[in-house]
Amino acid sequence: MSETGTFLTVDELIARQDERDLLALCGIGGPNSAAGRVIDRDRLDAQIKRAQSFASGYVQSRYPALRLMVPADVPEALKGAIETLVLYWLRDRVAGQSAVSDEWRDRYRDIVAWLRDIHAGRADLDLPAPTGLEDQGEMSIQFSFPASRADDVLGGYND
Repeated sequence: MSETGTFLTVDELIARQDERDLLALCGIGGPNSAAGRVIDRDRLDAQIKRAQSFASGYVQSRYPALRLMVPADVPEALKGAIETLVLYWLRDRVAGQSAVSDEWRDRYRDIVAWLRDIHAGRADLDLPAPTGLEDQGEMSIQFSFPASRADDVLGGYND
């Protein structure tokens, strides 16, 4: 079942990645155990939530509809950004030490810069503009006043 407000699920991330790479980054169990080595879904889910929380701080102010979207409707670019953040953070602690290459550090920095650009309005997600905000330059104020009672109250004094 898809949860609204979730950008990327554990199953989607696993499907988007090479299983051997994920086993190396977040696998549990020994290769010689009866069950073999499996992906630590809880750890992967925790990193996805961390990445989503990080990205949400940049994008949800411009795209509040993301809070109500199911993962299938989230733009691929945002899914890719979450994926990159997760893999970067998983690489940051492999066997107690950093395994972040220059390539992954650059990817991380590019994603953070892109998220900042979205927040600042210099980049867009493939989503419709929030309703009510697209015509801010031509806003007007609507008002209405009840009919005046002055003529009724002063009716005898005007003669």
